[in-house]
Amino acid sequence: MGESISDQELRRRLLTFNTIVPPVTDSTRRLLVRKLADLESRHSSQIDSPKSNDISLINVSNWNHSASEDEDKNSYLFTETRKFSNKLPEIQTEKIKPRLYDSNVSLTPREPIFRSPRSNPVTETPYADQAIQRWKEKMMNQSQTDKIDVSNTSQFDFPSPVSSIYSQNSRRYIQPTQQRHLGNGYTRNTQYIILLFIGFFVVIFGLYFTSIQSSTVVLPPGILNSLCAKKNLQGFDCETEQERVQKLYSSLVSQVQDKYIKNQCETSDIEPSVDAQTIFEYISTHENLPSREIEELVELFKSIAKTYSDSPIGFDTSFNINIQPNLPILCAVKNIFTNMFYLILWLGIVSLSLISLYFGICYMTTKSEKHKQEVNRLVENIIDLLKQHAQYRPNEGYLPIIHIRDQLIPPNERQTKSKIWAEVEQYFTESESRVRSEIQQIDGEDFQVWRWVQPMSPVTAKKIWQGQAFETTDGSMNSPQPSPTSCLKIRHMFGPDSMLGVDCELRVKDAILEKCESVEVLHLSVDRSSQEGCVYVKCASPTEAGKAYRQLHGFWYDGKLVTVKFLRLERYHQRFPDAVSMTIPLTPSNNEKRSLQ
Repeated sequence: MGESISDQELRRRLLTFNTIVPPVTDSTRRLLVRKLADLESRHSSQIDSPKSNDISLINVSNWNHSASEDEDKNSYLFTETRKFSNKLPEIQTEKIKPRLYDSNVSLTPREPIFRSPRSNPVTETPYADQAIQRWKEKMMNQSQTDKIDVSNTSQFDFPSPVSSIYSQNSRRYIQPTQQRHLGNGYTRNTQYIILLFIGFFVVIFGLYFTSIQSSTVVLPPGILNSLCAKKNLQGFDCETEQERVQKLYSSLVSQVQDKYIKNQCETSDIEPSVDAQTIFEYISTHENLPSREIEELVELFKSIAKTYSDSPIGFDTSFNINIQPNLPILCAVKNIFTNMFYLILWLGIVSLSLISLYFGICYMTTKSEKHKQEVNRLVENIIDLLKQHAQYRPNEGYLPIIHIRDQLIPPNERQTKSKIWAEVEQYFTESESRVRSEIQQIDGEDFQVWRWVQPMSPVTAKKIWQGQAFETTDGSMNSPQPSPTSCLKIRHMFGPDSMLGVDCELRVKDAILEKCESVEVLHLSVDRSSQEGCVYVKCASPTEAGKAYRQLHGFWYDGKLVTVKFLRLERYHQRFPDAVSMTIPLTPSNNEKRSLQ
């Protein structure tokens, strides 16, 4: 078999089983022939035992009345296919092109392509033919609805069930579903807008219809009966008189209401009232009555309008509206819109006023708070200056007020902060007992000064290192070997009240750098807010940190015992990020070495 079959025939027959065919060479030909024989034997065994095999899915490229042996073996399937091809001879479906195959390969039109189903095998039942028939009719209906090009049709390919499902159903249902998902947002928003407008107009018309009142005017029976008694009328004459009076009063009400409606809906120049003379002329025109009776009717109408609370009209100097009549629907809707507009406008003005008031209060509060903070800051700085000056110059424990102001406030801010400075002076005059205001002569000129009068503890002007409390040399129990890190934390370099003035921090730094003269210190920071007088130091290496530890730990400075401990480098850099880039050793600000004297 392997020698009699050509390469192209070998490829074609392998492709009928949906098999990926590599290039046919001398080394691969024997394997491909063996594989073809195996596939054909397996396929023939499936056809010989239809009851135990799967129902095959068939794709026919060209159907003729002369069928092969394989077609005869599956005649129970191909019979339905022939009927379908005879009914629709002109329809041509898309031919399935094998992927990853040679494009030059062409399938023999007479030989069908068999594809085994992807699902589990289905055992044939007596109703299998009917189920297959119904399924094929469904596929036929679907193929009829698809707009397939039927021009130049010479062959008919019956689509396999798998290809029909994946090609037709995916085009029909998956893509439109995606489009519906894309359009659902717009449709939903449109529905919400429509519902909003419908609800709005329902509210408007609801307000209109709830405001509709009865237009029938009914006079109280007591008035009508008294009218008959006054004229001494009974029976039919009394009823006739009552109807006439009722009719005339209704006409009067209609005239007043018409003028009111014109005033509200058409033009505001029309006065919405009717005077008594107009009513007199109207009755005399429409009723043949003497003037005396007409005057009596007018007076009766005045009395009814004044005393009858349910009367639609009232009277003061003329007949006017007492109860608002029913307006035309367009006019009523217009008035509702107008009232709503003015209501919204009024609410907007009130809301803006409240918001403006709120932000105004917040602005004034913030400004007042800043003003107080500025006053307190200046007061604290002045007290620090006076205490520092009194501590280091006890014989001259005062400072000129104007000099203090010039030292604390820059020249460009003195004009704007004049009110703040006035409050500071008032504070020291009224509320600070430790500061006394007096006049001193300085360089032959009188100045108003502030003097710190609270007694200060005697201290020396120079803060120096005063000796060692315990041993820290190499080999002692207080000297770690080796040094764990290059960072140190020094305690008790200053007290809570000793960091006064601008140069206090510089004095502490110089004291440490002068004591650690032979140590390479890269970074040094003084924590002015610390209650323990903490100073943080980073050295060039752990060895240098060990030297600084031995020169500082256990020494007295300014009457306080200084203690030192090591800090982890990561924690030090986390607190002082600028220390990472420092590589130049620090030096004291001067060469006087005041802390060592």
